[in-house]
Amino acid sequence: MKRFKLFILLALIAYSAVGLSKTIIVTDIDDTIKKANSMGGIGGLWYFLRKKPYELTRDLFNEIQSYENASGEESKFYYVSAAPKFTFKGPEWLAKNSFPMGPVYLKTSENGGETYAYKYRTIKKIIEDELSLDPGLKILFFGDNSQHDAQVYYDLRANLNLSNTQIYIRDVSTEATELDANLPIVKLDDVTYFFSEIELIGNPDLQFMSKKLSEKITKSYKSQDIIPLYTLDTLADRLKKICEDQFFMISVIIKESCKIQAKVDANEYWRHYYSRY
Repeated sequence: MKRFKLFILLALIAYSAVGLSKTIIVTDIDDTIKKANSMGGIGGLWYFLRKKPYELTRDLFNEIQSYENASGEESKFYYVSAAPKFTFKGPEWLAKNSFPMGPVYLKTSENGGETYAYKYRTIKKIIEDELSLDPGLKILFFGDNSQHDAQVYYDLRANLNLSNTQIYIRDVSTEATELDANLPIVKLDDVTYFFSEIELIGNPDLQFMSKKLSEKITKSYKSQDIIPLYTLDTLADRLKKICEDQFFMISVIIKESCKIQAKVDANEYWRHYYSRY
């Protein structure tokens, strides 16, 4: 009888430990949850200043939070951006656009530096602090491939031996989506890249996604506004450079020819993507 009581006690302790496990979501901001046209250079400044959210990702974040909390697990969001702190009022923007609230980390004169080093250092500290409280921590990373997000997350997972981790990268550079068999694909292993949220429907790790959100994503995809149009310009610029790289000498005629052909091809790939799902 005593052994039975001891077994029940240990089972309850184990159950309580499971119930107290935590999921943290570490996410970039610009071009991950906010439309910023990071690949557009100085031409992207207008989008950056507008601060328009990716509403479908916002809804997904809220469903992640609801799912984890309903499962008896604590969840916490961390927003880490390399944008200078003076350019963005993070907490106010999150609240205004109904994102789950959480600490916002932005560059300052004290904590700055090269983007990769800044993000790696900042996120490493977050994870190590959380792991000290919960060794069974689950981590979801969200970012984009305009700069270093994928590599930072990939390296942190390897260097910190993070086993319970998922990485989601928005393909704003257009380099991780198969658009043509002849175009090179740039991906890291065991990283989920998505050109738009339509590709996340049916993902087994996001099986909690509601029917309502799936339908909202599908509607946005069918109306062809799920991806910002500036990404089409990014694709055309990429195709133009690939075309120009084929020539040893670049003339004005070659540049113009490559520019025209790149726009034609980019629009064709765009139409094909919107007929894929």
